[in-house]
Amino acid sequence: MLKKIVFFIILSSSISIIGFGQIDIPDPPKFVSASIIPESNPISVKITWLPSDSIDVQGYIVYQVINSITETLDTVWGRETTEFTYQGLGNYQKAEKFRLVSFDDQQYKSNITSPHTTIYLKHEYDICDKNISLNWTEYEGWQTVKEYNIFRRKSGNAYEKLTSLSGNKTSYEDKNLEFNTTYYYYIEAVSFDDYKASSNSVKIKTEAYTAPSFLTASYASVNDKEIDLKFIVDNSAEVAEYRIQRAKYPEGEYNTIKIITNSGQDVILASDNEIDVNNEIHYYRLVSVNPCGDINAYSNYASNILLKAETAEDLNHYLTWTPYEQWLNGVFNYKVYRIFEDSESEIDVNPSDLLNYTYNIEWYVKYCHNLKINTSNKYCYYVEAVENQGHIATINREHSRSNIACVYHEPVFWMPNAFNISSLEPENRFFKPVISFIQEEPYEFSIYDKFGMKIFQTTKTHEAWDGTIKKGHLAPSQYYTYYVKYFDFNNKEHIKTGTLFLFIN
Repeated sequence: MLKKIVFFIILSSSISIIGFGQIDIPDPPKFVSASIIPESNPISVKITWLPSDSIDVQGYIVYQVINSITETLDTVWGRETTEFTYQGLGNYQKAEKFRLVSFDDQQYKSNITSPHTTIYLKHEYDICDKNISLNWTEYEGWQTVKEYNIFRRKSGNAYEKLTSLSGNKTSYEDKNLEFNTTYYYYIEAVSFDDYKASSNSVKIKTEAYTAPSFLTASYASVNDKEIDLKFIVDNSAEVAEYRIQRAKYPEGEYNTIKIITNSGQDVILASDNEIDVNNEIHYYRLVSVNPCGDINAYSNYASNILLKAETAEDLNHYLTWTPYEQWLNGVFNYKVYRIFEDSESEIDVNPSDLLNYTYNIEWYVKYCHNLKINTSNKYCYYVEAVENQGHIATINREHSRSNIACVYHEPVFWMPNAFNISSLEPENRFFKPVISFIQEEPYEFSIYDKFGMKIFQTTKTHEAWDGTIKKGHLAPSQYYTYYVKYFDFNNKEHIKTGTLFLFIN
């Protein structure tokens, strides 16, 4: 080996050596790869190379380039040694550069290798589009990267190659995902010499926005001409808005009728007045919408109760109604109410499986006649469903009212043809029509003598003629003419006339 005396200065990226020595510097190693060990903790990089061709090489020095400064990491002994694992990367947030030299038994160093730069992998999870975007830095150190392999595993499983991309690609979007699953990824660069280098691994859990654990339709209840709605919601969920939806059938097409922004409320109250409560059944539900605009929960549905009332020629009123749907624990019972002359009262209670009721008003007609008050032509009813207790989201029993259904009677008119003011029976001493089921006003009852003179008139439905004329004088015993005008429930005018005979003993 020829010995020479040389004087040299190596600047920039070379190792700086100033001095005199007799040297045939050793050959450098061939840098193969700087590969991050996936899922290593602490994050570690494995440096691999091919041995120096110089047989007097004693080992290798591993360098890291930090902020353009080449710093020594460690010394590795043995010419045939071909790898070194460095565990000092700490918080790995960018690609790192490494270089190598060999040194001989005279401590002479080879030329420093060109740097190899690791792959830094980062990711983004789009919770709305439900995909994972992977982006990585290029592997530097080979002349060309042939391809990048993407590896993926689920928690508890081994890695599998997901796909391969050409060496000029540095991004990939994975759409083949399952919710609430933890995935791990790393990238593997491959050279045309089939050398390989891995990136760091990333861990992603495909979480969705937290859906409500419950949405409960508390009731749909008729209130005059609209339906009042109440829903109980889980206010801990990640919800952007709630939508109240309506359908004509339980499994029909639901259309949104109202949108309510989530403000952390636990109760939602609303009303629907765009329906006919006396002829239509509607089904309501609440849906929650997450910040992505996706529906993530549905409530049970709630329907209004539709009541129908009918009457025949008798004094029975026949009530039938649709069941209330759909309390989670069902209906406890149905309360039946009447509204007569604006006076409201409960008249009976039906079990949950009995959806009809018959009510006879004969007692009420007699009651009105006995008290000499007008017998109305309008009789109204409603029913109220009472919820069974037990559901976790329901503290108190809820109630749902039906529409108010009314029946109307045709007027019943009866007029005596004579009376005796001296009768032993008090009710026979007065003359008046017996009329039921008319409007209280307007009303007129008049008496005319045989000359056509009006001798009595009243606008009160239960007021009678006592057989007297002006100043309390008794009218003569003879024939008289009566005139009665009243109106039925359709505001149709009725006029009745006839004659009567007044007896005076």
